Amino acid sequence: MTEEEFNYLYAVHKRNETKDFSNDVISSCTKAGWTDGKKVTEAGYEALKPYKVDNAIIMAAGRSRRCMPLSNYLPKGLFEIKGDTMVERQIKQLHDAGVKEIVIVVGYLKEKYYEMAKNYPGLIVIENEEWQEKNNISSLYAAKDYLKNSYICCSDLWFAHNVYQDYVFDSYYTAKYSDEFINEDCVKAFDENGYMREVKRGGEKSWYIIGESFWRKDFSDKFKDLMVKEYYDPEMKYMLWDHFYAKHIDELNMKIRKTTDAECKEFDTTEEIIEFNPSFKEFVNQFFQEEEFINNTQRISYLSNYTDVKQYSVVGTEQTTGRMHVNENLFGASPKVLDVFHNATMENISLYDLTREDELAVEISKQLDIPTDHIFVSSGSSEVIKTIMTLVLNKDDIVLISAPAWNYYKSVIELHFAKAAYYDVKPGKEAYEFDVEGLLAKARETKPRIIVITTPHNPTGAIMSQKDVERVIKENPSSLVIMDEAYYGLSDYKLDVRNLLNSYNNVVFARTFSKLYGMAGVRIGYGLCAPMAKQVFKLDLDPFRVSNLGRKAAVAALRDKDYYSKLSKNLSEIRDNFTRELNKLDRVKAFKSASNFIFIHFDNSIDTQKLKDYLASNGILVRLWTENGQLAMRITVAPKEWMDKALDLISKFLGENK
Repeated sequence: MTEEEFNYLYAVHKRNETKDFSNDVISSCTKAGWTDGKKVTEAGYEALKPYKVDNAIIMAAGRSRRCMPLSNYLPKGLFEIKGDTMVERQIKQLHDAGVKEIVIVVGYLKEKYYEMAKNYPGLIVIENEEWQEKNNISSLYAAKDYLKNSYICCSDLWFAHNVYQDYVFDSYYTAKYSDEFINEDCVKAFDENGYMREVKRGGEKSWYIIGESFWRKDFSDKFKDLMVKEYYDPEMKYMLWDHFYAKHIDELNMKIRKTTDAECKEFDTTEEIIEFNPSFKEFVNQFFQEEEFINNTQRISYLSNYTDVKQYSVVGTEQTTGRMHVNENLFGASPKVLDVFHNATMENISLYDLTREDELAVEISKQLDIPTDHIFVSSGSSEVIKTIMTLVLNKDDIVLISAPAWNYYKSVIELHFAKAAYYDVKPGKEAYEFDVEGLLAKARETKPRIIVITTPHNPTGAIMSQKDVERVIKENPSSLVIMDEAYYGLSDYKLDVRNLLNSYNNVVFARTFSKLYGMAGVRIGYGLCAPMAKQVFKLDLDPFRVSNLGRKAAVAALRDKDYYSKLSKNLSEIRDNFTRELNKLDRVKAFKSASNFIFIHFDNSIDTQKLKDYLASNGILVRLWTENGQLAMRITVAPKEWMDKALDLISKFLGENK
């Protein structure tokens, strides 16, 4: 069926005017037996069947910070405009169009939607448990099993007239036109069939996509397949679904449905709603006196720049065993660390440490043979990195980070309105390898304010040689090179930090007591840098020093060299043996690592997400990453009995899923 034939048949179905259709289209539909000229026949409805709308999915999980303070009390979708809440207006319009199955995905203030749902029997409510950690791609992931011939709607849409249909020919995204520059996702190119082929942020004299869309089943199936494969890529944390679509625009065929601002409203702020519908003030006054609302709105306006910034977070768990997903030291800290807490005095707890010398900095100085004026103590290497970026970055600065990388870097970069650029860490024959030439080329191209090198690398366990590290530092004198050494000491790999600090002023080393020393719950780390840089970084440090007992425990850990030497040797033996045993299995590639985790690729025939769920059901938590559209797995090294259990479970799963 052609689009023209569909449009004619749909007009007959809706008993609309058909005089504008050509005789050829009318004749072809009549000859096919789809219509007798007055109504659609049984054969016609059979022909329309593939175009029947199955359902609508309304995304309503978000926080709507730009609508604070009202959104502190009510989710935006339940704001009432001209007699109906925005969500209920959509539900009624969908029902009127013949779309009976409606799925609403909730998160923030979900109980409000459950209350509303009592008025609409059959309304399907799904909870997006990741709404705080991820963007709206997580709502579609939560509703993925409902994606068919589906309308995809946002809870903050308002249509002047009912735009929904019970049959739709092709996938589309609603779009408006702007002559003036607009900071929206603008369509830059269409192909000969009218499908969008390039969408970029910002433009003028162009169509920009907004709000409601329709996904034909073939589009839904392809989108879902891509989304599931890439969902655990750290970049997905920040993805709007339309940006994920733009990423795969050549694989996903979608046209635009043109509309106007008078027809379709998508409200970002309460001020926009009041401008459109002044009586909305009366709705607001149910929650605030007008003066209170105005004052509260002015009070929080300084937050508006941060509405699109996502906080880095980890997935919560109540498990205390099998935690092979966050790279904790599962072998435990030295008993001498615990002794510090057992022997704590009241003064350790109640008094600030105001001694002239920080005993932890002094101990680090002794052990590394580096003067204390090169050392600053913080609460973990993540805080060291955040302090550096806070003081160094300006708006629109470039930070060069690896791909893949720990996503915390990007969250801090975006918090300071800077931008990330990427260099590759690629799989080699036995281990991952830094693409140093690519890094240097990217640095020449982007002139980054900061270059981040994580070695040993997270998540792959790769290492960068002393020679290459020095080359990056030397060839980029205008960039600050952050050496994230969180996994320092978990193998024989070491850099000559003292020599690098004595030779260059543009390098900072970030270290933590969370990994090798097993003190993640204590939160202690430190930085190594030039004395001049330390004086600047101190501006962002706690003036009263971090945890008194924590620093004493860190000193005890540093002094117990024998314990940690044995721990590192034991961990390395278990890690390397596990890697060898994994590589004996069919369809598995485990890479050598210099850290306390192993990075693993599986053959495309293996459902890696299903394997992760299978391990979790047996008490073992692991982390997934997306590499070139394929899921990879990272497993933290645990004591031998746990690694044996993991190996047995993986082997069993592979045997049952050939």
